[in-house]
Amino acid sequence: MTAPTPQRCLAAADQLLRGTGLLAATAVSAGWWPQACACLIRLALEGGIDAYWRRAKPTVAACRQGRAKQLMLRGRLGPGRETARRVAFAWSTLSAATHHHCYELTPTAVELRRLHTEVSALLERLQPTASTKTA
Repeated sequence: MTAPTPQRCLAAADQLLRGTGLLAATAVSAGWWPQACACLIRLALEGGIDAYWRRAKPTVAACRQGRAKQLMLRGRLGPGRETARRVAFAWSTLSAATHHHCYELTPTAVELRRLHTEVSALLERLQPTASTKTA
């Protein structure tokens, strides 16, 4: 079995948003599709951050603290403050969406689609460029 890549996670979330695929019918009828979709999008973002650090600075990638990896995106080896800010907002929004609270509504399909689009754009920003430093 292959590990879920960010692209595979986003593709599975897209299927849930469209109501297609193997699990979509079950997820929609059972009512757990928003949390599953948010979880998949968050996994894609976390995978993109890990891939970025594996390329830019493998010692950071070895860190098990996801929050530390996010904070280091602001530093001189990271893609910059704007990208780091967007990553932090997307991650915290997706984290809140994955946890069920009886006093909160689950995210709508429109909100999840916007987060899906945002994470796709962030993954593009985290791709290597000519100026990316290695180890």
